Amino acid sequence: MAKKVHQYSLKGDYYHDKQVIAEFDKKTEETEYYSLQDILGKFDGKPITISIREEDVVPTVDDPFEE
Repeated sequence: MAKKVHQYSLKGDYYHDKQVIAEFDKKTEETEYYSLQDILGKFDGKPITISIREEDVVPTVDDPFEE
């Protein structure tokens, strides 16, 4: 069966009170803002899948082989 996928991929800081994702571009040093309300509104009444992921730094430990 053929499938058509309509997908958005955003990576940035999420601000719940404003319902936006802020994406900072290191090359241009500019921030772009994307409205989650506008994006999700395009899927109103349609079956969707939502996946949310947070990335963070994993802390290191001292060298276990060093005395």
